[in-house]
Amino acid sequence: MKKIVLLLALFVLFFGCPFNPEPPKELPEDFEVEYSSGATHLEWGQYSLKIDSKGKAVFEKSIETSMKKSYEFTVTESERKKIYDAVVLNNFFNLNEKYEDPMIMDGGWSKIKITANGNTKTVITVNASNEQFEKVENEIGRLITHKIGEKAFDFTDFVDDCGEKEIACNGKDTIECSEWSYYCAWGENNLEQFSPEYCDLLENRTECIEHCLDEECSEELCETLRFEPLECDSSEPSCEAGCCGKCNNLDSCKETSGCEIAWIHPEGESWQFGGCNNANLCMGSEEICNYLSLSYQGYRYTSLIEENQELASLYAEKSNTLQDLYNAECE
Repeated sequence: MKKIVLLLALFVLFFGCPFNPEPPKELPEDFEVEYSSGATHLEWGQYSLKIDSKGKAVFEKSIETSMKKSYEFTVTESERKKIYDAVVLNNFFNLNEKYEDPMIMDGGWSKIKITANGNTKTVITVNASNEQFEKVENEIGRLITHKIGEKAFDFTDFVDDCGEKEIACNGKDTIECSEWSYYCAWGENNLEQFSPEYCDLLENRTECIEHCLDEECSEELCETLRFEPLECDSSEPSCEAGCCGKCNNLDSCKETSGCEIAWIHPEGESWQFGGCNNANLCMGSEEICNYLSLSYQGYRYTSLIEENQELASLYAEKSNTLQDLYNAECE
Protein backbone atom coordinates (compact mmCIF):
# COMPACT_ATOMS: atom_id res chain seq x y z
CA MET A 1 0.00 0.00 0.00
CA LYS A 2 2.85 2.38 0.90
CA LYS A 3 4.44 1.72 -2.49
CA ILE A 4 1.21 2.69 -4.29
CA VAL A 5 0.93 5.96 -2.34
CA LEU A 6 4.61 6.70 -3.05
CA LEU A 7 4.15 6.05 -6.78
CA LEU A 8 1.11 8.35 -6.88
CA ALA A 9 3.03 11.10 -5.10
CA LEU A 10 5.92 10.78 -7.53
CA PHE A 11 3.49 10.87 -10.49
CA VAL A 12 1.93 14.13 -9.28
CA LEU A 13 5.38 15.55 -8.55
CA PHE A 14 6.77 14.88 -12.02
CA PHE A 15 3.64 15.14 -14.18
CA GLY A 16 1.55 17.57 -12.18
CA CYS A 17 -2.22 17.70 -11.62
CA PRO A 18 -4.74 17.55 -14.49
CA PHE A 19 -4.31 20.54 -16.78
CA ASN A 20 -6.69 23.48 -16.31
CA PRO A 21 -6.39 26.19 -18.96
CA GLU A 22 -5.55 29.69 -17.81
CA PRO A 23 -6.74 32.91 -19.47
CA PRO A 24 -4.36 33.86 -22.30
CA LYS A 25 -2.27 36.96 -21.76
CA GLU A 26 -2.57 38.35 -25.27
CA LEU A 27 -4.95 38.25 -28.21
CA PRO A 28 -3.45 36.54 -31.28
CA GLU A 29 -2.94 38.90 -34.20
CA ASP A 30 -4.80 36.55 -36.55
CA PHE A 31 -7.81 35.98 -34.24
CA GLU A 32 -11.05 35.77 -36.25
CA VAL A 33 -14.56 34.63 -35.42
CA GLU A 34 -17.34 33.29 -37.61
CA TYR A 35 -20.63 32.43 -35.95
CA SER A 36 -23.97 31.33 -37.39
CA SER A 37 -27.12 29.97 -35.84
CA GLY A 38 -30.78 29.42 -36.62
CA ALA A 39 -33.72 27.12 -36.91
CA THR A 40 -33.81 24.12 -39.18
CA HIS A 41 -36.45 25.97 -41.23
CA LEU A 42 -35.12 28.98 -43.14
CA GLU A 43 -38.35 30.92 -42.74
CA TRP A 44 -37.96 30.84 -38.95
CA GLY A 45 -34.78 32.88 -39.09
CA GLN A 46 -30.99 32.64 -39.28
CA TYR A 47 -28.14 34.70 -37.79
CA SER A 48 -24.48 35.13 -38.70
CA LEU A 49 -21.53 37.14 -37.41
CA LYS A 50 -18.06 37.61 -38.88
CA ILE A 51 -15.23 39.40 -37.05
CA ASP A 52 -11.92 39.78 -38.87
CA SER A 53 -8.48 40.14 -37.30
CA LYS A 54 -8.78 43.94 -37.31
CA GLY A 55 -12.06 43.94 -35.40
CA LYS A 56 -14.32 44.77 -38.33
CA ALA A 57 -17.60 42.94 -37.82
CA VAL A 58 -20.73 42.23 -39.85
CA PHE A 59 -23.87 40.81 -38.20
CA GLU A 60 -26.60 39.58 -40.51
CA LYS A 61 -30.00 38.07 -39.85
CA SER A 62 -32.43 36.65 -42.35
CA ILE A 63 -35.96 35.29 -42.62
CA GLU A 64 -37.71 33.43 -45.40
CA THR A 65 -35.29 32.69 -48.27
CA SER A 66 -34.11 36.14 -49.35
CA MET A 67 -34.95 38.75 -46.69
CA LYS A 68 -31.80 39.97 -44.95
CA LYS A 69 -30.73 42.80 -42.67
CA SER A 70 -27.10 43.63 -41.85
CA TYR A 71 -25.29 45.62 -39.20
CA GLU A 72 -21.64 46.67 -39.38
CA PHE A 73 -19.63 47.66 -36.32
CA THR A 74 -16.15 47.57 -34.82
CA VAL A 75 -15.16 45.15 -32.05
CA THR A 76 -12.44 46.44 -29.76
CA GLU A 77 -9.43 44.36 -28.81
CA SER A 78 -10.71 43.94 -25.25
CA GLU A 79 -14.08 42.74 -26.56
CA ARG A 80 -12.42 40.22 -28.86
CA LYS A 81 -10.17 39.14 -25.99
CA LYS A 82 -13.25 38.13 -23.96
CA ILE A 83 -14.29 35.76 -26.75
CA TYR A 84 -10.78 34.39 -27.07
CA ASP A 85 -10.63 33.85 -23.29
CA ALA A 86 -13.83 31.78 -23.55
CA VAL A 87 -12.29 29.81 -26.43
CA VAL A 88 -9.16 28.94 -24.44
CA LEU A 89 -10.81 28.33 -21.07
CA ASN A 90 -13.31 25.94 -22.64
CA ASN A 91 -10.77 24.00 -24.73
CA PHE A 92 -12.66 24.90 -27.90
CA PHE A 93 -9.90 23.56 -30.17
CA ASN A 94 -10.22 20.13 -28.52
CA LEU A 95 -13.98 19.79 -28.97
CA ASN A 96 -15.52 17.37 -31.45
CA GLU A 97 -16.28 18.78 -34.87
CA LYS A 98 -20.00 18.02 -34.52
CA TYR A 99 -22.56 17.35 -31.78
CA GLU A 100 -25.92 16.13 -33.04
CA ASP A 101 -29.08 14.42 -31.81
CA PRO A 102 -30.44 12.49 -34.82
CA MET A 103 -33.66 11.71 -32.96
CA ILE A 104 -34.81 15.34 -33.21
CA MET A 105 -36.04 16.37 -36.65
CA ASP A 106 -36.94 20.04 -36.05
CA GLY A 107 -35.03 22.40 -33.85
CA GLY A 108 -31.94 24.54 -34.16
CA TRP A 109 -28.26 24.54 -35.02
CA SER A 110 -25.19 26.64 -34.29
CA LYS A 111 -21.72 26.82 -35.83
CA ILE A 112 -18.59 28.53 -34.54
CA LYS A 113 -15.37 28.87 -36.51
CA ILE A 114 -12.32 30.23 -34.71
CA THR A 115 -8.94 31.14 -36.16
CA ALA A 116 -6.04 31.77 -33.76
CA ASN A 117 -2.26 31.34 -33.88
CA GLY A 118 -2.39 29.88 -37.37
CA ASN A 119 -4.99 27.23 -36.47
CA THR A 120 -8.66 27.07 -37.46
CA LYS A 121 -11.35 25.04 -35.72
CA THR A 122 -15.03 24.66 -36.65
CA VAL A 123 -17.61 23.12 -34.32
CA ILE A 124 -21.27 22.52 -35.16
CA THR A 125 -24.17 21.59 -32.88
CA VAL A 126 -27.47 20.34 -34.30
CA ASN A 127 -30.35 19.80 -31.86
CA ALA A 128 -27.74 19.02 -29.21
CA SER A 129 -25.91 20.86 -26.47
CA ASN A 130 -22.33 21.01 -25.27
CA GLU A 131 -21.49 23.08 -22.20
CA GLN A 132 -18.09 24.26 -23.42
CA PHE A 133 -19.45 25.20 -26.85
CA GLU A 134 -22.36 27.07 -25.26
CA LYS A 135 -20.03 29.16 -23.08
CA VAL A 136 -18.21 30.39 -26.17
CA GLU A 137 -21.53 30.95 -27.95
CA ASN A 138 -22.89 32.91 -24.99
CA GLU A 139 -19.89 35.23 -25.05
CA ILE A 140 -20.48 35.87 -28.74
CA GLY A 141 -24.17 36.45 -28.08
CA ARG A 142 -23.39 38.99 -25.35
CA LEU A 143 -21.21 40.93 -27.78
CA ILE A 144 -23.96 40.99 -30.44
CA THR A 145 -26.59 42.16 -27.95
CA HIS A 146 -24.24 44.84 -26.64
CA LYS A 147 -23.59 46.17 -30.15
CA ILE A 148 -27.07 45.84 -31.69
CA GLY A 149 -29.40 46.04 -28.69
CA GLU A 150 -31.95 43.82 -27.01
CA LYS A 151 -33.77 43.13 -30.28
CA ALA A 152 -30.67 41.78 -32.00
CA PHE A 153 -32.12 38.28 -32.13
CA ASP A 154 -35.66 39.08 -33.22
CA PHE A 155 -36.93 40.32 -36.57
CA THR A 156 -39.18 43.26 -35.68
CA ASP A 157 -36.57 45.71 -36.98
CA PHE A 158 -37.16 44.45 -40.53
CA VAL A 159 -40.19 46.78 -40.58
CA ASP A 160 -37.76 49.73 -40.56
CA ASP A 161 -36.58 48.75 -44.07
CA CYS A 162 -40.04 48.47 -45.66
CA GLY A 163 -40.00 51.97 -47.16
CA GLU A 164 -36.52 51.64 -48.63
CA LYS A 165 -37.23 48.15 -49.97
CA GLU A 166 -40.50 49.27 -51.58
CA ILE A 167 -38.61 51.91 -53.59
CA ALA A 168 -35.84 49.48 -54.54
CA CYS A 169 -38.34 46.79 -55.59
CA ASN A 170 -40.52 49.09 -57.71
CA GLY A 171 -41.08 47.32 -61.03
CA LYS A 172 -39.05 44.25 -60.04
CA ASP A 173 -40.46 40.73 -59.90
CA THR A 174 -37.98 38.78 -57.77
CA ILE A 175 -38.33 36.32 -54.90
CA GLU A 176 -36.76 38.85 -52.53
CA CYS A 177 -39.17 41.60 -53.54
CA SER A 178 -42.10 39.21 -53.31
CA GLU A 179 -41.16 38.27 -49.75
CA TRP A 180 -40.66 41.90 -48.73
CA SER A 181 -43.97 42.84 -50.35
CA TYR A 182 -45.80 40.18 -48.35
CA TYR A 183 -44.00 41.08 -45.12
CA CYS A 184 -44.52 44.84 -45.47
CA ALA A 185 -48.05 44.52 -46.91
CA TRP A 186 -47.32 46.93 -49.76
CA GLY A 187 -50.50 48.16 -51.35
CA GLU A 188 -52.54 46.81 -48.46
CA ASN A 189 -53.55 48.27 -45.13
CA ASN A 190 -50.94 50.44 -43.49
CA LEU A 191 -49.12 48.56 -40.72
CA GLU A 192 -49.53 51.59 -38.46
CA GLN A 193 -53.30 51.09 -38.34
CA PHE A 194 -52.87 47.92 -36.26
CA SER A 195 -52.47 49.71 -32.97
CA PRO A 196 -53.62 48.20 -29.66
CA GLU A 197 -56.42 50.82 -29.53
CA TYR A 198 -57.60 49.91 -33.04
CA CYS A 199 -57.50 46.18 -32.35
CA ASP A 200 -59.31 46.47 -29.01
CA LEU A 201 -62.50 47.28 -30.92
CA LEU A 202 -64.63 44.24 -31.63
CA GLU A 203 -65.36 45.38 -35.19
CA ASN A 204 -61.61 45.29 -35.97
CA ARG A 205 -60.81 42.12 -34.05
CA THR A 206 -60.90 39.60 -36.90
CA GLU A 207 -58.79 41.86 -39.14
CA CYS A 208 -56.15 42.27 -36.42
CA ILE A 209 -56.05 38.55 -35.68
CA GLU A 210 -55.57 37.77 -39.36
CA HIS A 211 -52.79 40.39 -39.44
CA CYS A 212 -51.04 38.67 -36.54
CA LEU A 213 -51.30 35.32 -38.28
CA ASP A 214 -49.44 36.68 -41.29
CA GLU A 215 -47.13 39.29 -39.78
CA GLU A 216 -45.05 39.86 -36.66
CA CYS A 217 -47.12 41.46 -33.91
CA SER A 218 -45.67 43.67 -31.24
CA GLU A 219 -45.87 42.43 -27.67
CA GLU A 220 -48.24 45.29 -26.85
CA LEU A 221 -50.62 44.31 -29.64
CA CYS A 222 -50.39 40.67 -28.67
CA GLU A 223 -51.33 41.51 -25.08
CA THR A 224 -54.38 43.38 -26.39
CA LEU A 225 -55.50 40.40 -28.46
CA ARG A 226 -54.86 38.01 -25.58
CA PHE A 227 -57.91 39.33 -23.71
CA GLU A 228 -61.49 40.17 -24.62
CA PRO A 229 -62.18 43.27 -26.78
CA LEU A 230 -63.94 46.22 -25.20
CA GLU A 231 -67.24 45.61 -27.02
CA CYS A 232 -67.42 41.90 -26.24
CA ASP A 233 -70.78 42.18 -24.45
CA SER A 234 -71.17 39.44 -21.86
CA SER A 235 -74.94 39.98 -21.80
CA GLU A 236 -75.18 38.79 -25.41
CA PRO A 237 -72.23 36.44 -25.79
CA SER A 238 -71.37 35.19 -29.25
CA CYS A 239 -68.52 33.36 -30.93
CA GLU A 240 -67.10 36.46 -32.51
CA ALA A 241 -63.38 36.98 -32.83
CA GLY A 242 -61.83 37.31 -29.40
CA CYS A 243 -65.04 36.77 -27.45
CA CYS A 244 -64.81 33.04 -26.98
CA GLY A 245 -64.01 33.31 -23.30
CA LYS A 246 -67.43 34.87 -22.70
CA CYS A 247 -69.33 32.72 -25.18
CA ASN A 248 -71.64 30.58 -23.05
CA ASN A 249 -73.86 29.48 -25.90
CA LEU A 250 -71.81 26.90 -27.76
CA ASP A 251 -74.65 26.32 -30.25
CA SER A 252 -74.38 29.86 -31.62
CA CYS A 253 -72.11 28.76 -34.46
CA LYS A 254 -73.89 27.70 -37.61
CA GLU A 255 -72.53 24.17 -38.02
CA THR A 256 -72.30 22.44 -34.69
CA SER A 257 -70.94 23.69 -31.43
CA GLY A 258 -68.46 26.08 -30.06
CA CYS A 259 -65.50 28.28 -30.42
CA GLU A 260 -62.00 27.24 -31.33
CA ILE A 261 -59.41 28.43 -28.88
CA ALA A 262 -56.09 28.74 -30.65
CA TRP A 263 -52.97 30.79 -30.22
CA ILE A 264 -50.52 32.99 -32.06
CA HIS A 265 -46.95 33.65 -31.02
CA PRO A 266 -46.07 37.38 -30.92
CA GLU A 267 -43.92 36.83 -34.03
CA GLY A 268 -46.70 35.08 -35.92
CA GLU A 269 -45.70 31.52 -35.10
CA SER A 270 -48.24 28.96 -33.97
CA TRP A 271 -47.90 28.52 -30.22
CA GLN A 272 -49.96 26.29 -27.97
CA PHE A 273 -49.41 27.92 -24.59
CA GLY A 274 -49.39 31.67 -25.03
CA GLY A 275 -49.67 34.52 -27.45
CA CYS A 276 -52.82 36.01 -28.90
CA ASN A 277 -56.29 34.61 -29.36
CA ASN A 278 -56.90 33.37 -32.86
CA ALA A 279 -60.17 33.71 -34.75
CA ASN A 280 -63.00 31.69 -33.22
CA LEU A 281 -64.16 29.12 -35.74
CA CYS A 282 -66.94 26.57 -35.76
CA MET A 283 -65.79 22.98 -35.40
CA GLY A 284 -66.79 19.55 -34.17
CA SER A 285 -67.35 18.82 -30.48
CA GLU A 286 -64.30 16.52 -30.17
CA GLU A 287 -62.02 19.22 -31.56
CA ILE A 288 -63.68 21.83 -29.36
CA CYS A 289 -63.05 19.77 -26.23
CA ASN A 290 -59.44 19.21 -27.21
CA TYR A 291 -58.84 22.93 -27.69
CA LEU A 292 -60.68 23.87 -24.52
CA SER A 293 -58.60 21.38 -22.54
CA LEU A 294 -55.30 22.60 -23.94
CA SER A 295 -56.27 26.23 -23.52
CA TYR A 296 -57.37 26.21 -19.91
CA GLN A 297 -54.24 24.23 -19.05
CA GLY A 298 -52.15 26.73 -21.00
CA TYR A 299 -53.63 29.71 -19.15
CA ARG A 300 -53.24 27.86 -15.84
CA TYR A 301 -49.55 27.23 -16.54
CA THR A 302 -49.04 30.84 -17.63
CA SER A 303 -50.68 32.13 -14.45
CA LEU A 304 -48.27 30.10 -12.34
CA ILE A 305 -45.09 31.40 -14.00
CA GLU A 306 -46.22 35.02 -14.55
CA GLU A 307 -44.39 37.35 -12.13
CA ASN A 308 -46.88 40.20 -12.56
CA GLN A 309 -49.62 39.35 -10.07
CA GLU A 310 -52.28 41.34 -11.92
CA LEU A 311 -51.63 39.44 -15.14
CA ALA A 312 -51.38 36.15 -13.25
CA SER A 313 -54.86 36.76 -11.80
CA LEU A 314 -56.26 37.50 -15.27
CA TYR A 315 -54.72 34.32 -16.65
CA ALA A 316 -56.11 32.29 -13.74
CA GLU A 317 -59.57 33.80 -14.29
CA LYS A 318 -59.38 32.98 -17.99
CA SER A 319 -58.31 29.43 -17.18
CA ASN A 320 -61.23 28.95 -14.80
CA THR A 321 -63.70 30.24 -17.38
CA LEU A 322 -62.36 27.88 -20.04
CA GLN A 323 -62.30 24.96 -17.63
CA ASP A 324 -65.93 25.63 -16.70
CA LEU A 325 -66.80 25.55 -20.41
CA TYR A 326 -64.86 22.33 -20.80
CA ASN A 327 -66.60 20.72 -17.80
CA ALA A 328 -70.02 21.82 -19.05
CA GLU A 329 -69.58 20.63 -22.62
CA CYS A 330 -67.09 17.80 -22.48
CA GLU A 331 -67.37 15.96 -19.15
